[in-house]
Amino acid sequence: MLQIDEQLYSMTKGKIGEPFMHAIAQMSNKTSRIWGELLPIERILVSDAQALALVKSYCIEDVAAFSSVEQGVKKVLQNLMQHNYDAQLLQYMALHQLIEIQGLLRFLTGLDITLPAQEIQQLAVHKIADKWLIHPIWREDKDFWYLLHGKKLYSVFMQVDIVSIQNPALLILHLQKVLANTMSKNRVATIIHQIIQHITQRSKPSYGLKNLHLSDVIIHFTSGTRHFRKLRKRIAKIKAMWFEGRWALTEKEQTLLAYILLEEAVLRKDSEQILAQGLFLIEEDRLNNHIVELMVEYNEVLRIIPPQPETIVKAYHNNCGEFIFYYVIEALVKKQRFERVIALLKDYEIASCTEIYQYMSGVQDKDLLHKMEASVQRGIAHIIDGSLQNIRQSLTKWQEGYPMKNGPYAEIILMTSKHVCHILKSLWATERFELFERLIEIYRKYLFVPAHFKQLRAFVAATVHSNDL
Repeated sequence: MLQIDEQLYSMTKGKIGEPFMHAIAQMSNKTSRIWGELLPIERILVSDAQALALVKSYCIEDVAAFSSVEQGVKKVLQNLMQHNYDAQLLQYMALHQLIEIQGLLRFLTGLDITLPAQEIQQLAVHKIADKWLIHPIWREDKDFWYLLHGKKLYSVFMQVDIVSIQNPALLILHLQKVLANTMSKNRVATIIHQIIQHITQRSKPSYGLKNLHLSDVIIHFTSGTRHFRKLRKRIAKIKAMWFEGRWALTEKEQTLLAYILLEEAVLRKDSEQILAQGLFLIEEDRLNNHIVELMVEYNEVLRIIPPQPETIVKAYHNNCGEFIFYYVIEALVKKQRFERVIALLKDYEIASCTEIYQYMSGVQDKDLLHKMEASVQRGIAHIIDGSLQNIRQSLTKWQEGYPMKNGPYAEIILMTSKHVCHILKSLWATERFELFERLIEIYRKYLFVPAHFKQLRAFVAATVHSNDL
């Protein structure tokens, strides 16, 4: 264990709060208004050799048992497998056979590894300039070790040039997760934002700084209503700062920000912004072009459940693509831009469902409209029973649960009903009566919500009256 860790633990008896802050203050030579005293860098960062020794000691006999002998490697691998050791680490060990200082540490950098040793819950390894930050989370007095980890990361960000930090965006997210163990989301987001402001003031533009700004947006996105409401202002500043030059925002990054702004606009019920951001994402297939990367890199932002174009009955907010089309179509209908809705139904399967998409695309299939009802039935059966084995029984359960405002299917019913009504309005307004008649028949049979139907009927009546005039 590092000397500073032993010293602080002894001084605090593993307690946080006042004892912790007092102990930190006693060994600190710097402070900041953001989150108090900073730990001396030279006491929390170690050399390559020290880092490897620490990793071996924290991993107890497992990593320490490695030698250049192949048999020894196999034995330790077997032991690790029995303990369900981190799979990626296993792959690395199997590939390289030997673990050398740089190899092991380079692989571990930025990972929180779950260790098999009973005494330690996790081991954090971070590369800082030519040094290492190695920090264990012991199972006993976990809050103390989490808070100390946070203080170390905070001290690094406040004292080390950002260009010397390997992947600062990942490190700031580590800090967020660490602080979340002992602080509220609001407090964590405030501290992170202030740290990034401090870094911005003393740093030149760089790839790392831009990524920190993106991380700041993501943390605000996930930290509750108060910070969510600041997103529009935060993103405007980022776009202005990273508008051009070597580190200008890429299309992938612009796509991420547009999606966040769309969610913000949905919360505000801002139709203009919903259309601006939603159509930006849809046009030129921007979301499709970057969806895999964005889901991997920003899974806390984008919904990763696969789309369900095979059915129109679903929770549209479960998939980011279906979420976008749901709200864009709603906004277009409010603006009476019905031809644009029809264009989306023709061009994108997930804007509605497979049968409507095929019909709008001119597929010649005399049974297509009949298949649409079967599709709705299958969608309902999947929701109710999770399979297609008992469709009739599932439809009965659906009808029984349908009127319940707080029933198990209420959210799906309301979203589907509203979306289908928007499609029906667009079909009626553009005189696509064959599809309108079949879809409204299905709607009244399976998806009927009185308030939505009343609005649809009023829309149709107003249109007929206008045409008569």
